[in-house]
Order: sequence, then C-alpha cells, then structure tokens
Amino acid sequence: MTLSHQRVQSLAFSLVALVGATLPLGGCLVAAVGAAGGTAGYTMGNERGVGGTFSDTSIKTQINAQWAKDNGQIASYVDLNIFEGRVLLTGQVPDPKIRDQAVAGAWKADGVKEVINEIQVAQGASFGTAAGDNWILARLNSDMLFDSQVRTPNYSLQCVDGTVYILGVARTQTELDHVLNYARNIPNVKQVKNYIRIRSGVGEDGSTQLGTAGSTQPSALSAPGASQSGASQAGVDQPGASQRATGPGDSRDPALNGQPSAPVQQAPAQQSPVQVTPLQ
Repeated sequence: MTLSHQRVQSLAFSLVALVGATLPLGGCLVAAVGAAGGTAGYTMGNERGVGGTFSDTSIKTQINAQWAKDNGQIASYVDLNIFEGRVLLTGQVPDPKIRDQAVAGAWKADGVKEVINEIQVAQGASFGTAAGDNWILARLNSDMLFDSQVRTPNYSLQCVDGTVYILGVARTQTELDHVLNYARNIPNVKQVKNYIRIRSGVGEDGSTQLGTAGSTQPSALSAPGASQSGASQAGVDQPGASQRATGPGDSRDPALNGQPSAPVQQAPAQQSPVQVTPLQ
C-alpha cells in the first residue's frame, strides 16, 4: 500500500515526537513543529497583525475549499504555506495533473499575490525520510528561536526530502544571513530554497527608518557567476522561472528582475556545501 506524502509525514512526526519527549528541550520543540498539522512544516508565531493574519487565513481556507472541489487528493499530497499573500506549495505528487490542479486552485483565492510552485512529481517519501525532515525542522526551529537577532514569527518553514524551504520577511541582511546559515549547517540538509524578502526601512539595530516602513525588497543573495569574498560560488543556483509567478499567466515576477545581488556571509564556525537558492 502506498501512503500519501502527508500521511507518511504524520506517522514520522509521531515517532520524532515520541523520541523527543525524552529530552526536556527537544520535546517542546518537536511539539511546536507538530502544531502545524503533523507535516514537516511550521509557521512560527505571527507578526503580520490581525488584518494580515486574517487575510492569510482566509486565503488558506479558500484554497483548501477549491482543492476539495477540484480534486480531493490534492490536500493529501501538497503542503500549503502562506505569508502576506505569498503562497508556497510543496510536497510530492504521483501525477503532474495533481500538481497543475493545486497551482491553478491556489490562484483562484482572493488576495493571493504570488504562487511559488515547489511541488515535485515523485513517489511519496519513505517513513525514514519524513522523520528526517521533521527532525531538520525541529533543529532549525530551535536555532532560530534562541537567536535574539532573528524574529521567528516572520518565517514559515517546510522540508521535503532534505530540501528546506523558507518563506517570510527578514528585518535586515544580518538576520537573513543567520537564518540561512542555520538551515544549511544542519546535518542531512541537501539544499536550502530561500523565499525571504528583506523589509526595507529597518536599520541593522532593528529600528524603523521614517518614510519606508512596511515596504519590502527581495533578499540580496549571490547569484551564479557573481564574485563572493571568502566563499565559493559552487552549488548556488537560482529557482527556475516555472516555479515563480505573479499571476496565472506569468512565469516570473517582473518586480524582482534586475535586482542587485550581494554575498551571503558564511557562518564563522564552519562551511557547508549545501546549496542555497536565492530569491529571484
């Protein structure tokens, strides 16, 4: 019998939670990840305000309703993360038709600004793989939670087969660097997909600058071929155009084209060959 992606992750999470319960701190962290619904995903708190939270909740409700109408199997295979109207779809589906229906259904919800399609056409994850994904997220959650320079409520996480997806908003480049370095230095992480924007109008000390508060800009990450001080460019790639869209008929976000890139600072303690995919 073949189990769906979410079912396998749910079973794997149960095992991770059982093991984590033997550790005073680890048990709490794993339980926090489980609050996302038993899949390898976690949205840490909420700083979007009442209006932003309500809007994202409404979008999620609409998408789930549309998926149920179009194909009752979609929700069993596809994980849904939403932050400020940006929708991230992850998971593994056995049929490309299910992936296409999931993406089309997401666009039908009112308030959607962007749909990021990271759905893989593949057989469902094994029990061991799903357990590993949940462990990775528990570890990343722990690292971010206890870093005073990272505002954890601004991030939504997913992990599929060792690939970590991070959606959200960073206040500063320093905060962004901390989050990405934590993710790529976790054992068994194969790749980090970065969908974090840097919120403009916020100084390195976290203070708000007048006149620009509330707007966002894409995170500045090095692209292939660009120079980077003290680090190699090997293993750093860009998301495919087919994976990002600003509307049902668009394949790329024109607002993000041509943005300057800047290097990512490596964690001083260690270097890792894990790929980090920058936001386009």
